[in-house]
Amino acid sequence: MDASGAAPGIYERTPPVWSGPGAMGRYFDLLHSLVSRAIKQRYKRSVLGFAWTMLNPLFTMVILTVVFSAVFGAIVPNYPLFVIIGLLAWNLFSLGSTQGLASVVDSGPLIRKVAVPKAMFPLAAVGANLVNFLLSLVPLALVMLVMRVEITVAILWVPVGVLLIGLFTLGIALALATLNVFFRDVRYFYEAGLLAWFYGTPIFYPIDVLSPRARAVLQWNPLYVLVEVFRTPLYAGTAPAPGIVAAAALEAGAMALLGWWIFRRYQARFVDYI
Repeated sequence: MDASGAAPGIYERTPPVWSGPGAMGRYFDLLHSLVSRAIKQRYKRSVLGFAWTMLNPLFTMVILTVVFSAVFGAIVPNYPLFVIIGLLAWNLFSLGSTQGLASVVDSGPLIRKVAVPKAMFPLAAVGANLVNFLLSLVPLALVMLVMRVEITVAILWVPVGVLLIGLFTLGIALALATLNVFFRDVRYFYEAGLLAWFYGTPIFYPIDVLSPRARAVLQWNPLYVLVEVFRTPLYAGTAPAPGIVAAAALEAGAMALLGWWIFRRYQARFVDYI
């Protein structure tokens, strides 16, 4: 018996409370509570609160525009818009995956006391960042208004891009949350790796500036196509290329399934390590 009073492996002997993705409707209230808690904790004791969700991408856009506009501004029309769209897509992924990674370990006391589906915690972390993402669309709309960007029917593709990024992020979060239970260094390695991943993703630069060899390597980056599906309708006003959409859907679906499989395979052992 551990310090919390729970017998090791107890969840292996209790009837499962989770019977697959189709059971999610039974836990909607729990998910809502976890998402609300995550959002409140993020802005606890913050004077500006939710305003940071809107101010942060604007500040980052201004910094990147000032630093890189001399290099890319001449070849990328409406460069600030190009940057902020990429930043919003990146933030949805990076914040959701980082907080999803820590969600199971950070919720250890609750998991030891209450038999709830453990996948709810990474899902709630990604869901909370999706709410923040929706709020961050306000500064995007402001930038588009100031730059007098024409809105076209292609904007209907934006939810598709958000959905695919969300699925990919959830898959990453589930896989990393599992690894983090057994190896706590995973959080630090991932946070360091995110910096390299950021610069390896065309967030503030167009892929056309790279050499053919670098472009060939970059196209193996799954976030490249995911960002493009989200960015193209807003920036270019056109639908993303079918090949880009197909690749993004394949990558997002495969990552979500892989993350789910890894999480399901090892979740029964979590209680012994958290």
